[in-house]
Amino acid sequence: MRLGTNAVNRTECHLRRRNLASPLADVRGPAGRIRAVAAAVRTGLSRGHTTNQIEERIRCAEDAGLPLTLW
Repeated sequence: MRLGTNAVNRTECHLRRRNLASPLADVRGPAGRIRAVAAAVRTGLSRGHTTNQIEERIRCAEDAGLPLTLW
């Protein structure tokens, strides 16, 4: 946390929302994001993937800026 004006705060928030890898860019909100990750884990397990494979797939999707398309 750091001290800043309201204008600086709004600018930083806007820039973070434009970064697709940022949680702020996820239009589902924090609860929706958690539900999406939980659904991805359940889907992966039902397909016989290991937890390491599921974790890697989620991480790769987020790193690529595609958190909305886990499967």
